[in-house]
Amino acid sequence: MRLEDTPLRWQQKTLLAILAAGFAFSSSALAQSAQYSRTKPAASKPAAKDAASPKATDRSSDKLDISDLEQKYWAPKDTDFSVVQNRAYTKEKKIAVSALYGPVVNETFSSGQNLGIIGNYYFTERHGVQLTYINSMLGRSKATESFMGQSGGDVLPDYNTPTSYLGVNYNWVPVYAKMSLLGKKIIYFDMQISPGLGLANFEQKYEVDPTGGIDERTQSASAMAFSLDVTQYFFFSPKFALRADLHNRWYNQELLVYNSNPNKNIAKSELNNTTTFMIGVTFFFSPRSQK
Repeated sequence: MRLEDTPLRWQQKTLLAILAAGFAFSSSALAQSAQYSRTKPAASKPAAKDAASPKATDRSSDKLDISDLEQKYWAPKDTDFSVVQNRAYTKEKKIAVSALYGPVVNETFSSGQNLGIIGNYYFTERHGVQLTYINSMLGRSKATESFMGQSGGDVLPDYNTPTSYLGVNYNWVPVYAKMSLLGKKIIYFDMQISPGLGLANFEQKYEVDPTGGIDERTQSASAMAFSLDVTQYFFFSPKFALRADLHNRWYNQELLVYNSNPNKNIAKSELNNTTTFMIGVTFFFSPRSQK
């Protein structure tokens, strides 16, 4: 047997083969890790160069400066925002003429309808003046008829009947808004409050001869009145609107004793409140400019 074929020689060959295989595997692994390794980023350039580059300039120009908007948002007063929404229909520098019709709602002894003619001129969207004329067409109410029935038909209560009113009002328009009608149509409207002064005309009732049944006579009288009206416009076009008014008037009136001479006896003086509700139409137009 030769020396190279001894068991010791075979063990050495086996060990060398294992070492060679391990070296080959480690070399292959190092090569693959180097292939997929991440490259080190290059050193960034100085900030001055980046600011001077066109790309940096473009990026800075894309930023939105909202400092002014933030200051207005946190402003302590809402007066910094003067416009809430654009008005679809305007009244400024326009004349409005309205025709209205409706009942008296709070007269105890009289009932009936009222016809009103109203003219407005608006200096701005929020302020204007108004001229009002209301003609009342009233008669006895159910309460008056019931009183006559209980008294045997020969006695009437002491009362006056409003006949007309002429007054001047200041218009203040605090509300302008819009609403959806059944989700299909937008209706624009505004509300105005109108304090004013005027002359209330009424008829005083009296009886000439109470012994011969009812012989009712009337005489005209008038009194200074304070008014407070509430108006609602519903706009349908720049020149046309539906108008609803609630007119309130307060004045001192003298009530005559019904069965006495009106030149001698006065029953009492009392504060009267007349309220009418009327609906009508309004037409807007601009006056011709004077050259």
